[in-house]
Amino acid sequence: MTEKIFVSYAYQDRAIAERVQDHLRTHGIVATADIEILDPQKGIQAGDNIREMIKAQMMAASKVVIITSSNSAQSQWVNYEAGMAAALGKPIIAIVAHHGSRKTDFLTSLGDVRTIEIDDAG
Repeated sequence: MTEKIFVSYAYQDRAIAERVQDHLRTHGIVATADIEILDPQKGIQAGDNIREMIKAQMMAASKVVIITSSNSAQSQWVNYEAGMAAALGKPIIAIVAHHGSRKTDFLTSLGDVRTIEIDDAG
């Protein structure tokens, strides 16, 4: 059975999200054949009900990865997705991207979150 991981990130952090996804695969943390990355920012068409698309993807996911940064702290969608993940009881892994900013406040409200800190400079 393929594991589905929902990746939540601010549009400005797309490069970080892609690096994280590549890192998971390259280092064998997840096997390409065993994982489907659910990316809410891909496949959206004009007129789509974005909230329904996010809800369907989130419900299908076995885990949620949230790329947190000062950008995501400002993003209504990342906050919405994080809240939905917590409400659905999904395991949450927060990737904390540091670029001179403090950790985002919404992490503390999510409950049991596994946190991984990265340097997003490279």
